Amino acid sequence: MQNKSAAIEIAYKHHSEYIKMALAIAGNNQDVRNYAEDYVQEAYVRLMKYDDLYEKIITKKGTVSKGYVFFVLRSLIINAIKKKSSPKYNHLGDQYDFEEKFNHVDTGRDPETEAMELLEIKMLEKLKEKGHWFDYELFTKYLKTGKSFKTIAEESGLGVRTIYLSIKKSKLIIAEALQEDYVDFCNGQYNLIK
Repeated sequence: MQNKSAAIEIAYKHHSEYIKMALAIAGNNQDVRNYAEDYVQEAYVRLMKYDDLYEKIITKKGTVSKGYVFFVLRSLIINAIKKKSSPKYNHLGDQYDFEEKFNHVDTGRDPETEAMELLEIKMLEKLKEKGHWFDYELFTKYLKTGKSFKTIAEESGLGVRTIYLSIKKSKLIIAEALQEDYVDFCNGQYNLIK
């Protein structure tokens, strides 16, 4: 009776073929394709669990039964795809379901951040409703990119003064429309911002 290490050594001679097998099994699943090497290594680990490994995968002629390795590899990859688990976490074993643990993490955000996001949405809505389309577009770019008036002027070909006046007009429209919400935000009364 031969040992498991000898069987793995013989099997390893075809390592590059197993990588190609993993890629073929993966099809267009990019997560699996990116970690084909990891799946092959995982297959070796799985094979090492068999006490009669040599008899299972080595033929009487002393060559490896690639079909047996293929089925182990296919089983690993299909199970991973079904679980939608990332191959990066396969080393943690089957008993650890990363997706399940991740879904139990509290994803609640602090009220200040939520209120800030809500204020930003309301600002843009009010500006779109009450302002000129040019002012809305320019203010949105200014707000989202954080670029200076000078940089926006260089990129757009507009004058710095034109940009300044447009942003100023937008801020006045927003201040008038959202004054009460802004006061609530400053006072920490985030639940009043709706």
